[in-house]
Amino acid sequence: MQLNRPFATVTPTLDGDVLAVLASADATFTISQVQRILATGSGEGIRKVLNRLTAQGVVLHDQVGRTNTYRLNTEHLAAEPIMALAQLNSTFLERLEKHLNGWLTTLRYAAVFGSAATGHMKLESDIDLFLVRAADTGHDGNEAWEERVTELARLVTAWTGNDGRIVEYTEDELRAAAAAGEPLLRDVAKQGLTIAGTRSWLNAQLRPAAKRS
Repeated sequence: MQLNRPFATVTPTLDGDVLAVLASADATFTISQVQRILATGSGEGIRKVLNRLTAQGVVLHDQVGRTNTYRLNTEHLAAEPIMALAQLNSTFLERLEKHLNGWLTTLRYAAVFGSAATGHMKLESDIDLFLVRAADTGHDGNEAWEERVTELARLVTAWTGNDGRIVEYTEDELRAAAAAGEPLLRDVAKQGLTIAGTRSWLNAQLRPAAKRS
């Protein structure tokens, strides 16, 4: 799936993209506003979609002067599943956060990065996860950690259909990579979506290396 195009999981048509816009805010939209947000689809195509959805009662149409406006009918029977689909990205992040909470003190930091974080996913995109493991977990901790990482990758694929690509660091490895100027760390710090730990902790690990450079 594409987290940035949640309705594409059930329909590849323009209808899904238009519904995603209408479900994004409790507001009215003109055809030109929908077109600017989507940056795809012609004005005529969007108008036809809105007319179809209005005929189904899912969209409410009003006219102010010569301007046609549209909004999602939140009282419609289909409104709840429509809004649930529109929120798939946040639902995914919430599931990740809840799952990683069970890792307790073995995990210092985690983030989603790459196209899943920047909103540029394609259908075949991996979902990139960045994990920092706490120090001193011992041999038994190694085995438990590996099992958790394997299960996390499985869950990401089960939830989304995309491969989960997990990049792991220990705390010491993170500091060494930061000192070496590893570009991936800059990407995570700049664009990553934190799902465990705090961004301030990550920045604190990277800051000394930044000062030396």
